[in-house]
Amino acid sequence: MCSAEEAAQLRPLVGSSMALVTPGIRPAGAESGRPEAHHDACGRDRGGADYLVVGRPVVAAADPKAAAQAIIAEIASAQR
Repeated sequence: MCSAEEAAQLRPLVGSSMALVTPGIRPAGAESGRPEAHHDACGRDRGGADYLVVGRPVVAAADPKAAAQAIIAEIASAQR
């Protein structure tokens, strides 16, 4: 478990031998005390996390399915 910033620092040290997980991922424009932007956290080629934990923005949404689909689309566009 590490922040997006920590993942970028850890990746050169651990290589691909360790999975890096970044919790607290929020979609763009989300309100939170300390959100992690998915575009900062995803993709080994960007020095980032292997897994992103997205919870509250989905379960707290009025339409969780739509919220999850929007986040998935946002992550996919960030990886291009």
